[in-house]
Amino acid sequence: NYTTLKMIYDTFPDCCVRDPPQYYFYHHALQISTDIEASGVGLNGKLVGCLVFAWIITYLCVVKGIKSSGKVVYFTATFPYVILIILFFRGVTLEGAGKGVKAFFNPNWELLKNADIWKDA
Repeated sequence: NYTTLKMIYDTFPDCCVRDPPQYYFYHHALQISTDIEASGVGLNGKLVGCLVFAWIITYLCVVKGIKSSGKVVYFTATFPYVILIILFFRGVTLEGAGKGVKAFFNPNWELLKNADIWKDA
């Protein structure tokens, strides 16, 4: 129910989660539970699927020997580039992407004098 989830959300012990990217990683990508005794949501299906997929590729490389590993290497060598290209086009089509690119190539040099910027980095 909503009230229980809201209570867990509000009282979650975030020992090292300070910024939104870390919060997203721990709470949405990993779906960590509040403590070791709490089971949380159980196994994360996406992470388990990626792990099984990686082990299947490893198995295919090892079981067939050096002769057929070339075929697997074609896939494993080109797949990251395909994903990077897809993520690039996804990123540049988001709302406000132009502002981000403009800010990236026109940095505010005065912010480098601020100690909080260096502490956060």
